[in-house]
Amino acid sequence: MNTTLSGSTVAPHPRNISPIRDRLSFLWLILGFGFLLFSNGMQIVPIATWIGPVFLLRFIRTQKAWLGLLLGFIANGAAFTIYWRPAFLDAGEMFTLASIIFALFFFIPYIIDRLLKPCIPGFAGTLILPTAFVAAEYLLHLINPLPLGTFFLLPYTQSDNLPLLQIMSITGMWSITFLIIWFASVVNYAWEGGFEPRQVGKGVVFYTVILVGVLAFGGLRLALFRPTGPTVQVAALTTNVNKEVLPEPDSEMDQRLGSGNLTEADRREMTEKMNEINTDLITRTRQQAKAGAKIITWTEYNAETWSDSEAQFLEQAKQVAREEQIYLVFPLIVIEPDVAKRPAPETEWVNKSVMITPQGEIAYQYVKHNLLVGPESDHALRGPRVIDSIDTPYGKLASEICLDMEYPDFNRLAGQQGVDIMLSGAIDGTRSTRRWLLSARSKRAFRWRAAASSAPTSWSTTRGGRSGRLTTTPPEIVPWSVKSR
Repeated sequence: MNTTLSGSTVAPHPRNISPIRDRLSFLWLILGFGFLLFSNGMQIVPIATWIGPVFLLRFIRTQKAWLGLLLGFIANGAAFTIYWRPAFLDAGEMFTLASIIFALFFFIPYIIDRLLKPCIPGFAGTLILPTAFVAAEYLLHLINPLPLGTFFLLPYTQSDNLPLLQIMSITGMWSITFLIIWFASVVNYAWEGGFEPRQVGKGVVFYTVILVGVLAFGGLRLALFRPTGPTVQVAALTTNVNKEVLPEPDSEMDQRLGSGNLTEADRREMTEKMNEINTDLITRTRQQAKAGAKIITWTEYNAETWSDSEAQFLEQAKQVAREEQIYLVFPLIVIEPDVAKRPAPETEWVNKSVMITPQGEIAYQYVKHNLLVGPESDHALRGPRVIDSIDTPYGKLASEICLDMEYPDFNRLAGQQGVDIMLSGAIDGTRSTRRWLLSARSKRAFRWRAAASSAPTSWSTTRGGRSGRLTTTPPEIVPWSVKSR
């Protein structure tokens, strides 16, 4: 047996699946779990995304295969459930089941690594885990049984590391995942070699050169190719009225809405909330227009109206856009209380984005295509697979709603149209709407120069161009200058 500097021993036969001996094995599990808690989800510490897998992988390799994989999965699954639970408070028991499924899916690469690593000795074995992880993430966004697209993926955790993100202009978002997980493999490769330079130095240097090269490429791209040209001020609004118009799922009022039997009191209560929220949004839209914003967008599930009041509300919005000379684009929930007038009995509302020009004309009304599983997918109308856009003095504008931003193939439709600024109203559930912006940056076919998003439970953000200059504030208003055509 070969003794390493850390005091562990390594089996000499490359195909021996016996564990590496390490008396501190369970300490690495505890440390790994601690870092994993901040590696994704609600409270992200970007460096934890790199370090957590290092210790988790070390634990798995220093235990018998069945025990290491079992406890590793429990730790990984528990961390996944904890850091994503606050984003899905309304999901109830469904989240528990979903988290187990997702956690298992993201743990499969560790299983593959544990079984195949003994068969591929040397530095080449470090490629097993990152390759399997990228494959898992790519497959997940294609076959996701609970449609969330790329929502859970690792690249979003690095949204503030602009030099790192520039590599996506060549490889897409998957290279970020590969580098993060490859780091864990390389550190363990060095660890298992006792951190002996003569044994592992070449491999460590090889990875380091690639990572430094990626960061240098990104830094140079940011420094030498800074965006230039005219700018436009964009405002993203979230209502200050902390009220929900749609009734709680499965409540008595929700059942009456579904069956078309709302009482006068039900309708009066919902109408009062609608009017209060809509008035707040209209008033603050005028304020931001007077402050210089030329494009203003709102958050999903803020503006809501009855189907028989929709025309009246749109006239009000058109008047604001015309008088303030702005492009006003906003998600609008249109509720149909009459079952006989619905496309299907269970289709209670439409979630759409309305684009209004400074002439007070509706350029388009886009109906959300990618619906969130649950009440929305059960009761909202699914729109066609199209992205509408409009030419303006500030470039080509388009809008999406929330989950639409998580599907690269869908968003490629915007790139094919040459969209310059994408506007998205989102109920994110996390404290980082930046994930929507990274989603915009990661589609290689896109020509987007800016993205703007607003979310009630997160921070509203806008990001302009490859430089990724970012402003974040609590859910209020973020005016920001973004590059136009």
